[in-house]
Amino acid sequence: MIPAAAIEPSMEATREFTFAQPGWLWLLPALLLFLLLRRRSGTIASLVHPTIRFVSTRLRKPATLAGRAGPVCLVLAMASLIIALARPQWKNQHTEQTVSGIDIMIACDLSGSMASRDMSFTITDEWGRKQRGNIDRLTAAKYVINEFIGGRQNDRIGLVAFAGKAKLCSPLTLDHGIVNYIIQSFYLADHRRPGYIAEDGTAIGTAIASAALRLSERKETKSKVIILVTDGMSNRGSISPVDAARQAAELGIKIFTIAIGNDERLSAYTANVDTFDEKTLREIARITGGQFYRASSGASLQKAFDNIDKLEKTEAKRRTLISYDELFPWALAAGATLLLLGMLLNFARPKPAP
Repeated sequence: MIPAAAIEPSMEATREFTFAQPGWLWLLPALLLFLLLRRRSGTIASLVHPTIRFVSTRLRKPATLAGRAGPVCLVLAMASLIIALARPQWKNQHTEQTVSGIDIMIACDLSGSMASRDMSFTITDEWGRKQRGNIDRLTAAKYVINEFIGGRQNDRIGLVAFAGKAKLCSPLTLDHGIVNYIIQSFYLADHRRPGYIAEDGTAIGTAIASAALRLSERKETKSKVIILVTDGMSNRGSISPVDAARQAAELGIKIFTIAIGNDERLSAYTANVDTFDEKTLREIARITGGQFYRASSGASLQKAFDNIDKLEKTEAKRRTLISYDELFPWALAAGATLLLLGMLLNFARPKPAP
């Protein structure tokens, strides 16, 4: 049973003018053709007589306004009746979409090791050419996280950054533009300034607890998820990652852990040895019913987020209601009025003298 507050309905309405039986409209060109043919001159009548000048004035019909307007009204009446047969109508379409969104907190590691340039990525230069190159872990994470957020339009997304301590950067919100802007503002420490999180280290447990606290505030949400992106082993914080994961599990929160990066040591025997604690990250995911992903390149990081996107789908139900407002009575009434007017004008038209 989905709580009522977790369902967010939206309504879209469109109105379109249409004809239910448009085939009748082909009679309109036929009517126009009939009028053109009717105005053509036929065979000239003749009478054998030495002179007919004395009757010429008697045979001439007076040109009156009634004589000109009557046929016009009759033609317009026929056109109106044809349009009525075609049944003009307004088509009203109402589309109702009911969305049950997911609350997602993203916890991103901003420790100093995220500056390592070991993420193979496809880079587009200023000329639009694609080149393969290595970028640092944070830049890769920022790009892929923003891509992921762009595909979750109906979900509330929040953001936690952590290094030696955790910092809530954005509460859960549907304004994803703000979240993207904050992610782009993440930076690491260098010789000029301290990092976005001044205290270095990796406080994974504190980051999980901070994200879980925000998710627990929304009681009515159907599904709650934490995505943890880190390249290190927890060495800071007052709560261990496993204990934080157990508390999150009690709140019904899933945690997807992503180990980003790949260390290259000086010796071939120690190459590809990870600084992060894979065992702990796997345990966090297992306790909460999530998944663990290893992302040693840009492609594998992208694949990890794609898999999470497929696993945590937002429920959306769409229903379309169509109604019609018939307009043919108006065309029928106009046709009947014009027909009556045309007949009256023809009746009032002066007859030629005998």
